[in-house]
Amino acid sequence: MNENMAMLGRRSFLMGMGVMGAGIVGMSTAGCSPKPKEEEHASGDAANTEPSEVTADTVEIINTRDLMTLEELNAKRKQLVDSKTDDYVKADGTVVPNVYVKLQALLNTYGNGVGSEIHDNSFNEVMYLFKPEEAQAYLEMPMGVMFTAKQFADVSGRAEADCTTVCDDLASRGLLFRTVSNGEPQYHQLAEAHGIWEYNMGNYEKNNGEYVKIHSSQWGTDIVYQLYNARTSFYTPVPVSREVVGDSSIALEYDDYEAVIKKFDTIAVSPCQCRLSHKAVGKEDPGDHPLETCITLGEEAEYYIANGIARQIDQQEALDIVHHSVECGMVIQICNSKKTEVICSCHGDCCDILGSYVTIAQSEDLKPEDFNVFEHLSHYNLRHDKETCLKCGKCAERCPLFAITMDEETGFPTVNGTCVRCGQCGTVCPVGARTLHLADSILELPDDLLDDYNTKAKYRFANDMVY
Repeated sequence: MNENMAMLGRRSFLMGMGVMGAGIVGMSTAGCSPKPKEEEHASGDAANTEPSEVTADTVEIINTRDLMTLEELNAKRKQLVDSKTDDYVKADGTVVPNVYVKLQALLNTYGNGVGSEIHDNSFNEVMYLFKPEEAQAYLEMPMGVMFTAKQFADVSGRAEADCTTVCDDLASRGLLFRTVSNGEPQYHQLAEAHGIWEYNMGNYEKNNGEYVKIHSSQWGTDIVYQLYNARTSFYTPVPVSREVVGDSSIALEYDDYEAVIKKFDTIAVSPCQCRLSHKAVGKEDPGDHPLETCITLGEEAEYYIANGIARQIDQQEALDIVHHSVECGMVIQICNSKKTEVICSCHGDCCDILGSYVTIAQSEDLKPEDFNVFEHLSHYNLRHDKETCLKCGKCAERCPLFAITMDEETGFPTVNGTCVRCGQCGTVCPVGARTLHLADSILELPDDLLDDYNTKAKYRFANDMVY
């Protein structure tokens, strides 16, 4: 099976495979209609009974964060790091110092991790980005929380001024998150994604894509299994417009990208990390999607701007960028948090996340139903009204995941397991036969990206996915 997993490629191991499961556990339908309509699940099955209405007040929110306390999680982190007592010796005799072995283990405990399966390339990225003394300082920092330089000094025994210097330096290089609260800088350690990889996009094109190649080589195949079964999303697809939602309203505020954008004064836009990294290594680009599409908001935007990896924009330009992405047939996704620090525009032919879904669907060895995870990506179900459908095929032409085909016998569109319920098919249906409706139960979103890092880690530790 490991050979089959290798087919999925570099970034798929972290991002594409890691976006699994953002929300839906129960897949009951939603919305009122005078006629029964068939609901297309991730598997393509149809529900033949009249669905009941689900609203923001009636949807079941399932808590996934009580597997353990943060204190218990950090105890497991420390136990894992402390267990890595030896250097790593590569097949050619090269020795990887123990401090990097420990740092790789620590980073593996945040978010979707970097893979527990160790091989000769596992430490390439941490050795490229961190000096040994910086790696040691990282290991001594408070884990899983926001902290100040003084708090770092208190737990490490280092001088506060030294802690400030190392934290600010790491933050300026995209290796530690930094924000300012009440005039005082605060920091937190990072996951690989959304985190170190994204924050180092300024390094992608340096030295003929050297960093991208180093990053690409580190993943172990075990991360595929871990991330597919983590039941937590990296990005959550949201309706591309209000018009494709069956009751003409988006029930959950964080699923409404227009409402989200209008909450923030500080907004930034940066290039799509996937396509930028592809460009760095000469990977062919489809060339028909906008490049500057990654929207960051609030403190996240401030960090991007301060590190020179994004430009500041206003609310209207942010809305214009996302609306243009919708017009270009792209999926709109938000990061897996209520705070909604990131809004991403993606397509199956250029995005490492969505492209991995397509790879799975087209593989003879890896099918979505083998993992049973695609149904968890969205908070919505897609409903198809066969009585209204013209069988025109416009939905199949539009689908950014290539998930829709026209049935040769019936002429109706059918949907495979890679459907993420983005609603793009509904934007081109001339009779409104394809609509999105809120599912009857969804997983509770973490509060912010740091909470998401810890939520994912709790699940992975509780299910023996970190070792």
